[in-house]
Amino acid sequence: MYISMLRAKMAYAEELYGFPVNYLPLIVREEEIIILDKNDGRIKRLPGRKALDEEELEKLKEEILRNIESGEVERYLSMNMTCLHTPGE
Repeated sequence: MYISMLRAKMAYAEELYGFPVNYLPLIVREEEIIILDKNDGRIKRLPGRKALDEEELEKLKEEILRNIESGEVERYLSMNMTCLHTPGE
């Protein structure tokens, strides 16, 4: 359910801002970033874009859910929008 909702928000941001949003950070740490890949709906680790296995997902599930429910993930999505330079800026 959460993945579908996040993919819909990514698609909305694409329509609104006119550029592709292929990845959405779910967890940001100094040593790694966990992302949702919009193209295949899988949760992956950066660097390398290797999909997490079931065991890794289970370990990170609570932190991912907490970040989604608290609005942290939406903040990551909106932070990407500040990098957009429109004509006249």
